[in-house]
Amino acid sequence: MAVWIGWAEGSAAWARDMAPAAPGVSSPPTLPIPWEWVYDLQEQARQRQCTLVGLLRSDPLPAPDPQWQVYTRLDLVATPQAGRLTSVLFAENTRTRALQVIYQASGSVYDPVEALDFAMILPLAWQGNTLLAREYEGWFQTDLSWDRAVVWPLPTGSTGIPPVQIWDPPPALGYAELLGWDPQARERVLFAVADSLGEMPRLVSVGPDRQVLLRAPAVALSPTPSSLQGWQEIRPKGGEPLCHQSRFGLEQGGENEKLN
Repeated sequence: MAVWIGWAEGSAAWARDMAPAAPGVSSPPTLPIPWEWVYDLQEQARQRQCTLVGLLRSDPLPAPDPQWQVYTRLDLVATPQAGRLTSVLFAENTRTRALQVIYQASGSVYDPVEALDFAMILPLAWQGNTLLAREYEGWFQTDLSWDRAVVWPLPTGSTGIPPVQIWDPPPALGYAELLGWDPQARERVLFAVADSLGEMPRLVSVGPDRQVLLRAPAVALSPTPSSLQGWQEIRPKGGEPLCHQSRFGLEQGGENEKLN
């Protein structure tokens, strides 16, 4: 199993404003990873001694074709001892209001022995009629995580919903994070990778041909913001998450207790 080590809480991120935007790229502000929301719900589950379910929906990202927009939904199940976060990427037809599931992030593609604590799919930017999203998976409060590029083209005509393509970063023992589209080449993406946590990441370009191109060393690292900006929380009428009797498959003890 290939493992890349990142920072699951307060992840590190390459300073994206150091690179020019790729031609034809529609880049919204970076969607922050809402770690404070995750750990706040976990703390509420501990205090109330029950299972809580939280839902976050990202603001829609309009496509160049005004008929479509995409957004992601985070589903968090928190128990007094554990937490599990999964994610679904949707495409919405703005004319018919029909929703299509593009991709579900719910478990590691590397099939580890232990189930992962979080699996997120975060839309990053459009390049023409092609969406780039970041798949980010790992274990809470550890330095083990994975990044992959999820690439999805808009539907054309009546051909149905196209499947996604998955582009992996090159093997790196320390750190790998998807940054966005490669500004120097269309239909390629940039990863920051490093072989140790103390090493300055280098930029590499990956495309559908699987060829890896070295771009340059990354010049700066900065913490990824953690906030609910860009997210909408879905709450019950009472305002507080409801207690559930079911643990939704989260077993007590073992690896899941590392949230404590």
